[in-house]
Formats: sequence, C-alpha cells, structure tokens
Amino acid sequence: MDEHDYVYRLKPLFVPGIAFLILYPLIIGSVNLIKKLPSMEVIILLGIYVASGLGILALWIIGKSKHVQIKDSQIVFGSLLGEHTLKPQDIRRVAFYFDGNGREVAQIRTKDVFYYVNELYFPFPELMSDLENFIRQYELRSNLESYAGLN
Repeated sequence: MDEHDYVYRLKPLFVPGIAFLILYPLIIGSVNLIKKLPSMEVIILLGIYVASGLGILALWIIGKSKHVQIKDSQIVFGSLLGEHTLKPQDIRRVAFYFDGNGREVAQIRTKDVFYYVNELYFPFPELMSDLENFIRQYELRSNLESYAGLN
C-alpha cells in the first residue's frame, strides 16, 4: 500500500474566525459611537476579542499540523499535540456514517479512544479509499458492506 499524507484543511475553520476578527471591532465600535459604553465594558469586550484572536491562532497552528497517514500497515494520526499510531490489532471497529449535516464521517474505535476522519482532511475521497482498502486488507470489523450498499 502506498504511503499518503492527508492534511487538515483550514479554510472552513479559518474563514469564519477571520470574519469574526474583522467584524467584531466594527460592530463594537458602532455600538460605542451610538451609545457610549462604560470603560469596564470596553475592557471586557476587548478581552473577549483578544482571547478569541489567540484561540483562533491556536486552532490554526494545531490545525496546520494535523494529518493522517496510512503507511506500513498502520494508521498514523499526527499533530502538534502528538502522534497516535493505530495498528490493525488495536482497532476494534470502524464505523462509516453521515453526520447531521450530511457529511461523511469515519469513526475508528480502539479499546478506549475514538478517532474521527471527516471531509476536513484533504484529499478526502482518496483517504476514504485508502481506509476502505486498509479495512479489507486486515479484515477489520466495520459496517463497510452495508454502508457501501454491498449487502
């Protein structure tokens, strides 16, 4: 099996955050012009803005480092927070389903941890194909047949 590195797409995560960072000062500035806000409220609103900006920056840094690799008969989830390697014998079940928004999700269950693979990984179709091949190759328990409509 070829080794592929599937990276985490940041655009769906990052665009709303940037929009917030741009619109927030405009809205708060408009409210402050219309009705003078007490200095304590301005400080609290500024604190919310700075905390949100730092949170978005942290999400971007962590998201930029996220990736999934299927290589050497194992699945490797990596990020700045660490690397988790799943060998076929560690995987109890793989479940494929659609979430409430109609997006495809694969849930990989180990003894005590759930790992999720969704459309935020790029290129997602290739990742799902590699995951399906991995399941078939190692005969892992999954709902692949019923999910793919093969039953």
